[in-house]
Amino acid sequence: MAITDRVYVKNARRLSSRMDRNMPRNVFSGAALDILYSTDEIEKLDAGTRDALLEFVTDFMDCDHDNAPYCGCPERKFVRHLIELRREGMSPSRIVEALEAEYGLYAYEGDVLDFLDTSVRSLEAIEEVADTLAEYETRDEARRLRDDIVGSRQ
Repeated sequence: MAITDRVYVKNARRLSSRMDRNMPRNVFSGAALDILYSTDEIEKLDAGTRDALLEFVTDFMDCDHDNAPYCGCPERKFVRHLIELRREGMSPSRIVEALEAEYGLYAYEGDVLDFLDTSVRSLEAIEEVADTLAEYETRDEARRLRDDIVGSRQ
């Protein structure tokens, strides 16, 4: 299961009652993306919640594809954001705290840790394949990113 399937809108039931529309818990579900993409519903929320969700829309849903927000851009941008937070030295628990503070979202620390571990394993595989194919720049880039995620900076 992808990390984007394990990221939730904080207080989704409370938001649903304020918007008079069902807000799904999973922020990347089609119905949630619909609500967030048509910001009219968000305007019904209190300023703090509205600002956090609009920050999410701005950071992850801004793209020019015809089929936005279903083009995959929000998910890809979110995954990059998680990796950048880790590269900045945040622990999984701190990443969870940052998601809540910035966007009003929550995830479980174990899910973030699992995502980071899976990312490291994938990058190790990329290193091996790139080395076998003599794609040394790709190998070195994968190694740098892997090292950043695990925290071994040289």
